[in-house]
Amino acid sequence: MKAISIKQPWASLIAHGIKDIENRTWKCPQKYIGQKILIHASKVRTKDYFIPKRLFINSKICSILESKELPEGAIIGSVVIADCVLNHPSVWAEKGCWNWVLKDAVLFDKPIMNVKGKLSFWEYEL
Repeated sequence: MKAISIKQPWASLIAHGIKDIENRTWKCPQKYIGQKILIHASKVRTKDYFIPKRLFINSKICSILESKELPEGAIIGSVVIADCVLNHPSVWAEKGCWNWVLKDAVLFDKPIMNVKGKLSFWEYEL
């Protein structure tokens, strides 16, 4: 199954179904639109990030962002890439880059640990 590596805390926010957009500088290939992919939490954690102020009222978001125990180097869930657009209205969409619209997020009960990620899409056998 195809997988994509995403830095924490974004990977966990996506797997929990909170973050509905993945921002990339490159357009998602058409063959992956409508496909379920695995979410790999990379070993590199995002250092500086912007969270829209209106989302801070969500206690689940706050607990994920404050957690020091988010899995890294692990397959943590799956999501369907529903679309790939510019300037999506979601609060998670960044302007000037491709917004991958995500749906049907699944957080695995137990992450698959010690998985090395790669750039772009890559294959992982479940």
